[in-house]
Amino acid sequence: MSQATSQLTYQITLPKSLEIKGSYYSPIFSTNNKLFWQLLLKFENKEYYGLYLKPVAGPDEITWRERSKLSFKIFIKEIKNNNQTTELFKENFDVPPETNIGCGGYGYANVIKKSLLQNKELIIGVIIGDIEYKESSFNKKYIPEHTPKNLIDVWKDQLFDFRSVDVEFNVQGEKFYACSSILSKRSKFFARILSDDDTNDDFDIDSNDDDESSDNEDCNDDYDNDEVDDPMILNNDKESNYQIKHRIKISEYDPITISAMLEYLYTNQIKWTNEEYDSITTELFRLADQYLLSDLRERAKIRILDELKVSNVSNIMFDLVPKYGDLKEPVLNYMAKNFEQVNNSQEFKEILANLVDYPNYNVILSEILAEHFKVQKAK
Repeated sequence: MSQATSQLTYQITLPKSLEIKGSYYSPIFSTNNKLFWQLLLKFENKEYYGLYLKPVAGPDEITWRERSKLSFKIFIKEIKNNNQTTELFKENFDVPPETNIGCGGYGYANVIKKSLLQNKELIIGVIIGDIEYKESSFNKKYIPEHTPKNLIDVWKDQLFDFRSVDVEFNVQGEKFYACSSILSKRSKFFARILSDDDTNDDFDIDSNDDDESSDNEDCNDDYDNDEVDDPMILNNDKESNYQIKHRIKISEYDPITISAMLEYLYTNQIKWTNEEYDSITTELFRLADQYLLSDLRERAKIRILDELKVSNVSNIMFDLVPKYGDLKEPVLNYMAKNFEQVNNSQEFKEILANLVDYPNYNVILSEILAEHFKVQKAK
């Protein structure tokens, strides 16, 4: 696999540095791997300036995992009265990969005392290194196309407006509304169950009865699959006062997950967390696999692998992987490399305490240990 590394230097000149008050945000810039950034010069304690590098997060980002692979060096220079440039500050920093992308910027507080400046031009900048240009074997970064915000807002409003739609979703008592033509164009699953040829008044849909298969058709042979009971019930009512032709009752997924699915179908944007900022990625992956949403499934798969950590990999390995074999190799590799820490995690202990819920535990553990010993031997 060919790859090249490089570095990028971004800097901006600010005239009359003593007149800077409050916070100054630089224009947004990007590294060549499509990651976006912004510099922040912040006036602190009425005496000092701090300098920070802020990530401009993409819609699918949740941690610094990809960004943390880069190296960072921020600097401040001043052009003094003799037109000579003096370096006032330069410092490297690293960011842990599990850092939440929404936690703000990284940098240094109180790096320059305002009284030492000569009110000439101030230069702030950053050097970003270790930029790699390569194609990953399984974790190619998904870069969604830009969608205008006004279009996103218009379509999102339709989810709660029954006046111009013909499909009603009832999810654990919470209702959402959608247009069958949009659902059908975005999903073969919905195209089939919402077709005019479907005349069943009460239609029970079981995920294992589908004639069509998901993208993971040939990946589930290693373990036995569990049955999924009655995930969706469809009622057709052509005499509704509100022109609702299709009433769909969903019991397998919660309202947050279905809402995220509908927003995706309407906008191509994905809400990856619930109101408490807990990840719903695995539920979206299950849903996308079941409802034949191949793009959503791939994006959720990438995010599952991106979110892998000691505290969650056990449940993914023992619960998700047996049903979706294309997750097996990267999850197994991660667990094998970090088995000592995983073995002591609370999640792994909970699995040991409830082995009746994991019938394939012994088979899976044997594979993990075999791979772990290979990793140890190679060191």
